Amino acid sequence: MPRITQAELEQIMDRYFPEWRMFCRIEAIGDDSIEIRMPFRKDLVRAGGTIAGPALMGLADTTAYLLTLLHAGPVPDAATSNLDIHFLARPAPADIVAKARLLRLGRRLCVCAIDLHSGSDLVAHAVVTYALPSEA
Repeated sequence: MPRITQAELEQIMDRYFPEWRMFCRIEAIGDDSIEIRMPFRKDLVRAGGTIAGPALMGLADTTAYLLTLLHAGPVPDAATSNLDIHFLARPAPADIVAKARLLRLGRRLCVCAIDLHSGSDLVAHAVVTYALPSEA
């Protein structure tokens, strides 16, 4: 069960990362999951007409960060300690939806699995670990 609400999560993001809403938006929150949408923008497309890998990595990382905050509480200084991503298919130049689930929340680490979808296609899978500050 999340420790903070969606409204509290959005307030934290607005305070520490005020431009986050230009990159993504929260679509849904579950007991141990979150769904985030990255709306299509032309500047995310690389040569070849597909969404750039760094944009997908950024979405995976942001989604894991949001899920970490939901479950660890208001710890905006949590930091990525590992991000492993597998690109599975070329995403169409369209919105990308990230579906993340909490794998483990410990005293010092939060581990999340994220699937990135372009339409109905699974285009990437990531596992992201966040290091939590000692006061978390």
